[in-house]
Amino acid sequence: MKVLHVIDSDGLYGAEIMLLNLAAEQAAMGFEPVIASIGEPRIGEKPLETEATRRGLRVERFRMRPGPNIAGAFRVLRFAWHEGCDVLHSHGYKGNILFGFMPRAVRRVPMVATLHGWTWTGGMDRMGLYEWLDRLSLRFVDAVVMVNGAMRQKIDLPSVHVVPNGIPLIGEADRRAAPLDPRIVEFCRGGITLGAIGRLSPEKGFDILLDAVREVAEHHPDIRLVILGEGEARGGLEAKIRELGLTERVLLPGYVPDAGCYLPLFRVFVLSSLTEGLPMVILEAMQAGVPIVATRVGGVPEVLEEGKAGKLVPVSDVNRLADGINQLIIDRYLSAIMTNIAKESLKDKYSASIMAVKYCEIYCGLINNNQ
Repeated sequence: MKVLHVIDSDGLYGAEIMLLNLAAEQAAMGFEPVIASIGEPRIGEKPLETEATRRGLRVERFRMRPGPNIAGAFRVLRFAWHEGCDVLHSHGYKGNILFGFMPRAVRRVPMVATLHGWTWTGGMDRMGLYEWLDRLSLRFVDAVVMVNGAMRQKIDLPSVHVVPNGIPLIGEADRRAAPLDPRIVEFCRGGITLGAIGRLSPEKGFDILLDAVREVAEHHPDIRLVILGEGEARGGLEAKIRELGLTERVLLPGYVPDAGCYLPLFRVFVLSSLTEGLPMVILEAMQAGVPIVATRVGGVPEVLEEGKAGKLVPVSDVNRLADGINQLIIDRYLSAIMTNIAKESLKDKYSASIMAVKYCEIYCGLINNNQ
């Protein structure tokens, strides 16, 4: 079976890591996954493309003007037809909008769309428009996949499947030893280090996390925070760091490849998001054995066993977030219990192989119905 995965990526974050894990598992199963990486004309090689090539996965680059580029969409489709692709699998609003609105007779290839989660947090802006168009386009897709059951409440569609994200189950001996940035390593050695990973964008709630760090510092003078990621919110976060007097306590090193390799440096991993699907970084933190404090959003409560595998706190609640961090710093016994439960849950429910089998079942159902 040949599967064409379509994505417009601007980094190597949750959706990209999930796609790489899925494609690698599909290749191991004897499938022929191909990643169609969409981008604007002047963009060079993307991190996703570099990593996919490193993993031995086939990548085809499609550069096109932004917006509803019909000519660009047909270039991708012609490639799918020429290659004899059995399934078109979209990961994100760009692919959903470009191909979802096409009549099935025109597209020819059965289409699956994985909804990784919406990032819009309100207001009249471009992301709000994209989310509206995305929701509308999903009504014409052959199968929609949500990464957690809670997302069913947000959209009413006739053909919806739930397939949780998964990661490869590896031991420490199998973990790729990526070179770490000495600046980050040295910073983490200076005290109790909290870690966060994600785009620097409003929906990640990093401004709330900064307020919580200031509260935690009242109990732990050597507390510090590393946020790995890049994005449009950097300027605002830097200003807030200065305003709160946290310049010596917070490090924003930008985007780093293989961000998960830094997880063992953290005493506690913190997810402060306002909205999520099923964040891959939570699964990576579970595998790394790092205690987790996370907001109760999307599929996070289910993954963390409703608080048994990590500390859950309300969204945008600075005091509760700070309390959760303090508790896991102080109570090493509780942290150990939670990380052990997290590792067992990961092994039983969130492996990449389980994810790939479930997607295979969806593909086969669509192909059989198409015959």
